[in-house]
Amino acid sequence: MFEVFRRELIVKRTPLSGYQDVDGVTLWVDAAAVPFTIKASVQGADNEVLQSLPEGDRTKEVYVLYTSTELKTVITGASSPDIVVIDSKEYQVIKVTPRRNLSTYSTAHYEVVVIKVIKNGN
Repeated sequence: MFEVFRRELIVKRTPLSGYQDVDGVTLWVDAAAVPFTIKASVQGADNEVLQSLPEGDRTKEVYVLYTSTELKTVITGASSPDIVVIDSKEYQVIKVTPRRNLSTYSTAHYEVVVIKVIKNGN
C-alpha cells in the first residue's frame, strides 16, 4: 500500500564474535557481517526523537525508518546492532518500536531509529 515511499537499503547483521574450538584448540573467531536488503521509508528525525537521545548523540545524523522487517539493536552478550547503509553512509540501529495500525489491515511495521556511525572522526 505504501511501497511508493519505501526504498531498498542494505543492512549488515554481525553475530557476536567469540571463542570456538578449532581442531582441538580454542581460538577467538571474529564473526563476519551478513548483508541483506530491506525496504524502508527513510525520514528525518523530529525534535521528540532527538530529545530522547543521549546528549552526545543529538548532533549526529539521525533518521527514523519505517519498515516491515524487524531490525536488531545491541543486546549485551547476545548480539551486535544492525548497521543500515543509507546513501553510502553507515547508521547503527539504536531503537526499534513495533507499530500496529488497525487490526483489520495488515500494516504492522517497525519504527527504527538509526544514528550515523562515526569512524576516525568522519
